[in-house]
Amino acid sequence: MSYCINPWCLNRKNPDDQEFCQNCGSSLIINERYRVIKPLRELNQNHHTEIFEIDNLGTTKVLKVLISNRRRLIEMFEQEARILKQLRHLEVPQVDTCFCFSPQDRYEKLPCLVMDKIPGQNLASWLEENGALSEESAIDWLLQLVKLLEEFHREKILHRDIKPSNIMVRPDGKLVLIDFGAARQVTVTYVEKLEGGDITRVYSLGYTAPEQIQGQAGYQSDYFALGRTFVNLLTGIHPNDLPKHPQSGRLIWREQAPEISPGLANLIDDLMIPAPQERPLKPQIILEQLKVSRNQDLQINQLSAGKKELSLWRARTQAASDLANTWRNLGKVISVSLAIAFLVTGIRYVGILQPFELKSFDHLMALRPIEKPDPRLLLVTIDEADIQYQNQLQMPIRWSLSDQALLQLLEKLEQYQPRTIGIDIYRDFPVNPNYPDLANRLRSDTRFFAPCKVPSPEDGVPDGIPQPPEVPKSRLGFSDFVADDDEVTRRHLLHLTPPVTSPCATQYALNLQIALHYLDAQGIKSNVTADRQLQIGKVLFKQLTTHSSGYQNIDASGYQVLLNYRSLRSPVDIAQQVSLREILENRVTPELINLVKDRIIIIGVTAASATDRWKTPYSLTAVPSRKQIPGIFVQAQAIAQILGAVLDGRPLIWWWPSWLEALWILGWSLLGGILAWCIRRPLYLGLAVAIALSLLFCICCITFINAGWIPLIPPALALVTVPVAVVSFVSSRHRRS
Repeated sequence: MSYCINPWCLNRKNPDDQEFCQNCGSSLIINERYRVIKPLRELNQNHHTEIFEIDNLGTTKVLKVLISNRRRLIEMFEQEARILKQLRHLEVPQVDTCFCFSPQDRYEKLPCLVMDKIPGQNLASWLEENGALSEESAIDWLLQLVKLLEEFHREKILHRDIKPSNIMVRPDGKLVLIDFGAARQVTVTYVEKLEGGDITRVYSLGYTAPEQIQGQAGYQSDYFALGRTFVNLLTGIHPNDLPKHPQSGRLIWREQAPEISPGLANLIDDLMIPAPQERPLKPQIILEQLKVSRNQDLQINQLSAGKKELSLWRARTQAASDLANTWRNLGKVISVSLAIAFLVTGIRYVGILQPFELKSFDHLMALRPIEKPDPRLLLVTIDEADIQYQNQLQMPIRWSLSDQALLQLLEKLEQYQPRTIGIDIYRDFPVNPNYPDLANRLRSDTRFFAPCKVPSPEDGVPDGIPQPPEVPKSRLGFSDFVADDDEVTRRHLLHLTPPVTSPCATQYALNLQIALHYLDAQGIKSNVTADRQLQIGKVLFKQLTTHSSGYQNIDASGYQVLLNYRSLRSPVDIAQQVSLREILENRVTPELINLVKDRIIIIGVTAASATDRWKTPYSLTAVPSRKQIPGIFVQAQAIAQILGAVLDGRPLIWWWPSWLEALWILGWSLLGGILAWCIRRPLYLGLAVAIALSLLFCICCITFINAGWIPLIPPALALVTVPVAVVSFVSSRHRRS
């Protein structure tokens, strides 16, 4: 990811392979060599500068950008660069270069400063991560910083903004002062002034000395901020949150750090005396006081060492016992987590969780972003009004469409030059002799595909439905779908081997035949790979097996894939639709006629009286009239899946192998055990489990949006069950005790 440094850009994130911002057009290669990797603090309007981590031909550096055009701030920014160059022999960030950057279509120029990146973390982050500082570390750090300030003051430099976030600790323990935006090379200055309503503030509340706030900063001002910084580090409390003495104004902080020796506490208090003339005048005095404090503590420790040795031995013994108990209890928690993970995986394997996983599949399907209909399809629908229309014209109807109407429809469509025509209406009877032209068309039109049905007792058709006598086998396709136990169609059956006695002898699905004919005109062929997987063009259609994600112990006969419905407000919105009577009465708009060329035309029944209706994953949230949809729309969804995957790169639904799913369930089971082990209060534990469940759902939802179906119900079950089991086990032990 590359960031745009234009502060007026509305979308600053860009892919790594871009050289210019996709939103504002500004260059992403700064000063012809730097590429911005990420911001080092939140980008908002509360700061006059923005700080980024950048890549300089493989070397990581820091870029500081001034986003204000106020004259005073520009002067301070330029002054910071000069001061850092002056102090390059000390422990400060080394300046690489300074320049100005001009965003695209803006007259403003952004001053930029490139510095070496200091490894480690600032003391504010260190404090948040490690807690209050020990006295031994405090003395060591204070010695380092006092020596560093002595060097600064020798160069007549005031830092003026010492606080934990402006001090870095390297991995080797060395401290470095950063952010010299407020530094000045003067002995008396002001920090806040008013110029025509333009107020410049360069002090930090809680750390800045009183005289500096009033514009009279001196060397002692840095030591005041240093004292306040160590109060924060020793107590873990911000100086502004500590009480003050009502008369002297001094911080009352020692009660928050009772383990600190009086010598060190007195020294820190001396650094924070409100009157600057009463603070230590020279760094040497501070160093001597620190050494005295350290020596006194060392002598006291030596005198009491003998008495403490026995206590220390006892403490170590107790600590070892506590550690053994901790590991023993942790081992029990891990054992419970493993047992429940294996139990959940086992009941999932035999299919007990399948209904719940399929419901979660439907919910995730409904949460996906809305897509556009497939522009390659046009649906010719036959509803109740179309059936009445044929009756009024005394057309003899069988299966909702008369021979006369079909002939007229094909003649009309011929003018529009479609690439492929499919009919989703059974025609198990010969064409009426009165319409020989229709019979000839069905025999010779290589664009026309028709359905038949393989015997299926589950669908109430134990004998199957024969093919149209006039249509050759090469242009036939079975219309069968695979519905789950809850009657929802989630699987796409592409190929099967029909029984020997089946009146429908084709091996391929109608929708597959139509899609392959359409793709063949573009030179895209299908083949079967060495591992018996269907490949169309460059796309591999992964076959469902008996155990595939939420499907466990299913009948996976034939060649089945998951049907990745196009995400629409309703599955019936898959393509543009026109009714039969609109075409026969020439009421089709010229715009639609132009769009039909090279499209796939699917003819099917949408009348409420038709029995060809199916539930989809969207039925769970659909209005009652859309709980079941006509088969023509499911056929269109299946065709759109094939075309979208091959031509548009639209992903097919994928899933993990079984071993990876088992590890996924185990991981969430262990998380539940760790939460129960670390959090003893039931209310807090319940809240933590709820947060973990939300995280699990978000991960599964985002993955599903990207066409990945990973387990949701099994890890959620393990995540909830393990804490309940651990808490119950602990409660029973307490009762026995």
